[in-house]
Amino acid sequence: MINEEYMTQMKTLPLNGTWQFCQADTQDWRNAEVPGCNFTDLLAHNLIDDPFDRDNESHLQWIEKKDWHYRRSFIVSAAQLAHSEVNLVALGLDTFCDIYLNGQHLSSGQNMFVGQHLACKSLLVEGENEVEIRFRSPMNEVYPQFIANDFTYPAENDKSDEKLSVFCRKAPCHFGWDWGPKFVTSGIWRDIYLAFIDSAEIKDVHFVQQTLSAQRADFHIALDVSAMTDFDAQLVVKCEQAPQLNQILDVHLSAQAGEQSMLVNFTLNDPKRWWPNGLGEAFLYDFSFELVKDKRVIARREQALGLREIEVVNQADEMGESFYFKVNGHPVFMKGANYIPDDSFIHRVNAQRHQQVFDAVVAGNMNMLRVWGGGIYQDDTFYELADRNGILIWQDFMFACTLYPADEAFLANVKQEAEYNVKRLRNHPCIAMWCGNNEVDMAIEKWQWAEKFDYSDELYERLKQDYIRLFDDCLPKVINSLDAQRFYLRSSPIGFWENDEDNKANHHYWGVWHGEEPFSEYKKRVPRFMSEYGFQSFPIAESTYAFTQPEDRELESAVMQVHQKHPRGNKLIRSYMDEEFNAPKDFDQLLYLSQVQQALGLKMAFEAHRKAMPFCMGTLYWQLNDTWPAASWSGIDYFGRWKALHYQAKRSFGQQLLVLDQVNDQLEVTLVSDDLQPFSAQLHVQVYDFDGSVVYSHEQDVLVPGNASLSLASLAVSELVSQAQQRGAVLVARLMHQDGRVLSQNSHFFVANKDLALKPADIQCEQVISPECLSLRFSSDTFVRQLYVSVGEQVTNFSDNFFDLIPGIDVSIHLALPGMKQQEIERLGAKVGWQSLLDSFASLSNEHRNIAGL
Repeated sequence: MINEEYMTQMKTLPLNGTWQFCQADTQDWRNAEVPGCNFTDLLAHNLIDDPFDRDNESHLQWIEKKDWHYRRSFIVSAAQLAHSEVNLVALGLDTFCDIYLNGQHLSSGQNMFVGQHLACKSLLVEGENEVEIRFRSPMNEVYPQFIANDFTYPAENDKSDEKLSVFCRKAPCHFGWDWGPKFVTSGIWRDIYLAFIDSAEIKDVHFVQQTLSAQRADFHIALDVSAMTDFDAQLVVKCEQAPQLNQILDVHLSAQAGEQSMLVNFTLNDPKRWWPNGLGEAFLYDFSFELVKDKRVIARREQALGLREIEVVNQADEMGESFYFKVNGHPVFMKGANYIPDDSFIHRVNAQRHQQVFDAVVAGNMNMLRVWGGGIYQDDTFYELADRNGILIWQDFMFACTLYPADEAFLANVKQEAEYNVKRLRNHPCIAMWCGNNEVDMAIEKWQWAEKFDYSDELYERLKQDYIRLFDDCLPKVINSLDAQRFYLRSSPIGFWENDEDNKANHHYWGVWHGEEPFSEYKKRVPRFMSEYGFQSFPIAESTYAFTQPEDRELESAVMQVHQKHPRGNKLIRSYMDEEFNAPKDFDQLLYLSQVQQALGLKMAFEAHRKAMPFCMGTLYWQLNDTWPAASWSGIDYFGRWKALHYQAKRSFGQQLLVLDQVNDQLEVTLVSDDLQPFSAQLHVQVYDFDGSVVYSHEQDVLVPGNASLSLASLAVSELVSQAQQRGAVLVARLMHQDGRVLSQNSHFFVANKDLALKPADIQCEQVISPECLSLRFSSDTFVRQLYVSVGEQVTNFSDNFFDLIPGIDVSIHLALPGMKQQEIERLGAKVGWQSLLDSFASLSNEHRNIAGL
């Protein structure tokens, strides 16, 4: 009988919580919170104003030029000191620092992406101890390197004149980006603790799968173990979901051998495979590994594993150069978005915030996120949630949009960073691929860096050779050594939109927005895989109110300018708006209309990409989320409110999608299905006038294809609706399951939104309150376009929003309110309000408007 009580591996003394901090040149010590950073600690003492509020960002740049010290005391018992070794584990130190234990220098840090495990028993004493971490200003630390170079690296998103970010292995977006602020933080941003080790430690687990089919899986798991003394023990392996994999092996550990690798082989019949969201269960096998000596567990590791085959197919084919993901033998269309840090102050992104993100991603029918290279490698919780929700992760290394040094010290730092994070993440079934950097290949060819930064031919050639050393040598060697089964891409994209290379692999298409091309170009510029594209909008009105005062709520105000990081952003939003919509009547309606525009614009892209499968096999828009409240390309704003874009993505990323595309007098109806198996359904097409009368109807039986796109019908517009009727008509197509469920619904309009003959509507809303849920049922006496429903300041997301209403066809939406009591729900229901497209630009009297919080 194994005595779990005596298990010592990973017994810890947490050091999170209350510390003290000071600005180094003042020695004015105050309480601090760990994990944390200097900005939020200053904010907690009211020494600075909220960095996100109004234009406060502009007044806080002094913080990055100071050094900051953190310290705390803790008690260690004699029993704890009796362990063979004690490690100080610091999972995130940002960035340049020295670590002292009881006044003795223990170690230094220079990379916020590398966790440290520091043997420290010899410096500890029984009773009270003190740890102090002295952080040096990142700006001051690397400035001498900039001076020594005598040139500026082309980090155009870095908002410092000297472009110092390239010398720091720190989140690039901390130095500013075209959607985020410049807050160059310092502090302990991830967990810190003491780990007490007895006799041996399981330092790493590495899962390697040899073969996988529906009938059988063969794999092995390598464990790296270090021993403090020589001894014999047993390795006990348990798998909760497959006890037939349980094993007990006799092992001998030698203290002289250093790290020793143990290889455990497994064969599993009839394995359950891990599938991406929408295609099956993201099934995980939960393993535990225990080193047992004299019936005592002296070391333990746990690891959840998913059995799945994933292949990135990037090769020449009859259509050009492919780029797609094959999962368990099936090509899978990737639907998702680019993910950036969820907060400028990353320590604030806790497990609850991660859960909200993945709830939204799953609800949005996504199966992939790209962790973009200008942010951070996410914490373990993020990847565990991706595993359990079937969300594949395209994982960038943290390099974006600039060239970098490649001296030996820098390369050694990057190598350590890559090894740490590859080993940390490689066992996750969600990790689909590694990408070296964001857009640097494209930038070298297209961004005129030599001319902009006045590089000589000799210097520019040297910088490009440094680029090759970093991304063709350093990083691939780490991947080949530690995670050889996964695909590595040097730089995304492969094909450049400026070169008209749509048949060449993956693209970042910015003709719409940066190139000021019309939204209709999304239908023409369809690549093999779209890994970046997007369009800006402003936040939800309630979110905008959170960082502005009434006097700020004007497009060109100083505060709104601070929260718009793209130099042409506001101008572009308005110029595109003029093409499709009437001018918004006021600031609030501008916010609303910008979101409608963003959603309907990207709807064209979503549909064009999916319709083009298998030529196109992925669409990842820029961007899922925000790092602070601002105008940006996000579909979910900083406070967690879904914009119109996220609701549209949910519709467009459904398992089945009907695409309606008008070319001259023909309306093409295309069906796309991600289900792997075909099934029978029925297509219903109706044209309604705005009073709700059906003026055209068509039905046909459909065999829904498996994992394919299929043209269903070509309808003459002149036979659907007359020219005179077009301003007051909407075509609705529905794919109906045999059991009556609507599998997909889409609408088509025959004129621009600004030309629709919309009328003031009598909208009725019936409320139903059930346990922890508010349900709303809407009806109208005339057609309503883009109805947005809100509940004031409450941060909530309905099951649907920004939807259309047709007379005679009610729409029901619901709001999940976990933990909320009935009286609270009733008070919330009293705040329900709504507005529609007509309210944004029509001249209406107040009785025709019902707008909550706008």
